[in-house]
Amino acid sequence: MSRMWRRLRYRRPKRPRRGPRKVNLEELARAISWLDEYRKFRCVDPALVEKAIEDSGVRKAKEVWRRIRTDVSKIAFVPASDKRLAKWMQVVPVLRYVAYSLLSLALALFIGVFIARFQFLIDIMVRYFWWLNIGWFLISMIILANVVLYADYYIRSKIKGMYKVYGERYRRARARIKQAVQELLLCLAEEMKKHGVKPDEFKIRMLHVDYKGIKVVRRPGYWSEYYRVIPVGLGRGGREDQA
Repeated sequence: MSRMWRRLRYRRPKRPRRGPRKVNLEELARAISWLDEYRKFRCVDPALVEKAIEDSGVRKAKEVWRRIRTDVSKIAFVPASDKRLAKWMQVVPVLRYVAYSLLSLALALFIGVFIARFQFLIDIMVRYFWWLNIGWFLISMIILANVVLYADYYIRSKIKGMYKVYGERYRRARARIKQAVQELLLCLAEEMKKHGVKPDEFKIRMLHVDYKGIKVVRRPGYWSEYYRVIPVGLGRGGREDQA
């Protein structure tokens, strides 16, 4: 009788039903690209990688990240130990953004003048953007472009040197990161199938293509050393699915 009374009196409260799990596959694809770059000591802030994994909302991706968090921190410390290199790595994205913004502004104004041929656009350029009508803008753009190119070359050369020196020392950590990227790629492909997302919607920028379940859609060229790949997953027998 007492047991029956306890069951009636002390009932567990009902748990509220959880809604469908929200996922952000773009954040997962961004994290995959960043982690792939870690294999060559091209390291973004580990906090950004962790935030992308968390924002993805994919439970398996969080489990993979917990396994390699220490390896990522160790490799990220190598370029961060060079203070001059660390400063350039912080400044270059800002310079690149400023250069692209100025170039976009100039193109928009010139296209508006030559296509629309509105007199008021020409008056605005002459009155407020007079510096577009002289060579100062072109000179500043050339200088800024050369600074960005030099900074990119400096960063890449320093990182290549670090890879030669520390690559073997962190061989196991890089191998674990490679395995993690492989798992995340397959996880991304599964989530895309689950949510009905086409593979062509995710073209991931990567330095390596030695992974299973991907399809290369663009190879490195003159302007870029990155591959563009799409996750296609594995079919039966471990073979790659066709995109």
